[in-house]
Amino acid sequence: MTDTNLQQVNQQMLSNRLIRSAYQNQTVHDTVESWNWNMNIFEIYDEIKEWTESDQRNVLRYAYTYFNKDVMIDELASHLTGEGVKDL
Repeated sequence: MTDTNLQQVNQQMLSNRLIRSAYQNQTVHDTVESWNWNMNIFEIYDEIKEWTESDQRNVLRYAYTYFNKDVMIDELASHLTGEGVKDL
């Protein structure tokens, strides 16, 4: 992801504010970037399954855009929170 695209995603999804996870003291962007195509959906699930629902929703909403609207991210959000992220 280029710096320009990353800025657009940050502005669009986070409204120029960094959302911090209550579970870990990291920004949503830092968490998603650490996955950076190296983790499969099951590993992502294991990492966030015990987070609060709002933290899960925030990180998966951001990840969905960051990973070019990956359908598996939407499915994971639907499984964990009861609603997908593609329609939000």
